[in-house]
Amino acid sequence: MLMPMVVELSPRQIVIYEKIAEELSANGFEVEPMGPRSFAIQSMPAGIISSDAEKLLTEILDGIESENAAISIETLQAKIAASTACHAAIKVNMPLDQTKMEWLLGALAKTDCPMSCPHGRPVVLRYSVKEIERAFHRI
Repeated sequence: MLMPMVVELSPRQIVIYEKIAEELSANGFEVEPMGPRSFAIQSMPAGIISSDAEKLLTEILDGIESENAAISIETLQAKIAASTACHAAIKVNMPLDQTKMEWLLGALAKTDCPMSCPHGRPVVLRYSVKEIERAFHRI
């Protein structure tokens, strides 16, 4: 990031941050303490826009139970990766050219779970011709 983003974290988020700071750093986050509750986000994983930095960090911190001190490294990595992937994803109404659409569908087909995002939301929906006709009041 060109200019660090200073964010205020809750006491609960600070406790979780201290537990997972090393893994956040390994995944492209550079976050530095600035005061009792203030933290400066210096950098984010590739593909994340600056305006999403605070939202992504707090989503990760809020998604981890503070009581769960025994969280596995694999689970933690999966949670960070899932949140990062969704924030870097192509959004609704984002214009795409034909080449990008074809690449995207090809890459989607190669994934282990092409029907949903890492959080389980559907990526592809299937409608029968009858359902489409009904939606347009044709039957």
